[in-house]
Amino acid sequence: MKNRLETQVAVMQETMSDIRSDVIEIKVKLDSKYVTKEEFDPIKKLVYGVTGLILTTVIGALLALVIIKGGV
Repeated sequence: MKNRLETQVAVMQETMSDIRSDVIEIKVKLDSKYVTKEEFDPIKKLVYGVTGLILTTVIGALLALVIIKGGV
């Protein structure tokens, strides 16, 4: 009985060690490979702004074509 308990404790310690190394690996990946929401926000605003400008330009050009064709 005592030997079985020692074996179970050893297995638990090894499992905990594996979990710790996995958590450390995840932290390193999060810090180095991913951006935070605060870092991404300015990029998101820039892309949305440029997209809005392009769409406004296209809609304005189509509207100008319709007005010019309708006037002739």
